[in-house]
Amino acid sequence: AKAPFALITYALRLGALRRRGYFELLALISAALIAAQSYVMVQCLELTCCLVGVPTITLSLLIVASGTCLPELIVALVVAKKGQATAAVSTALGSNIFDILIALGLPWALYASTEAPVHIHHAVELTCIMALSTVVFLLFSVTNNWTYTARHGLVLLFLYFLFNVYVVLDAIPAANVPGPSGI
Repeated sequence: AKAPFALITYALRLGALRRRGYFELLALISAALIAAQSYVMVQCLELTCCLVGVPTITLSLLIVASGTCLPELIVALVVAKKGQATAAVSTALGSNIFDILIALGLPWALYASTEAPVHIHHAVELTCIMALSTVVFLLFSVTNNWTYTARHGLVLLFLYFLFNVYVVLDAIPAANVPGPSGI
């Protein structure tokens, strides 16, 4: 699994750049590599959806969303182990705020200013689910004086499991579940 990254690192001489202190250049190269990998990921996702015959949004919600959140999960686990629960919550909430306001806002602003306004189909369902998950988190927080137990974590995990079941059922036309896939 490390071989492609090792080859890229060697080919671009990233180690030499780091040793010489070219951190700005390394940051620029890293951003370009992330952009290229993101593009490849989206292309592979769309191809897989076509081959398997499922809506793109289904695999996006099940796989891509989870994969892009793994760095935040790791940071939250590390700081939670250190007893810094506020930092763990801040990481998760800050990431979601950034995703909604910047990761959606910037591309939409660019596309809408050069092409046409962006229309999102079936956004109500996902927005309601996101709002509901935030309300559940806030209810846990307020009713327990911002203290969380293993039971709270298990309830949140179970709710995520239910969300995944909903996404899968939504992708099955015979299930007749209204949702974001719009089949």
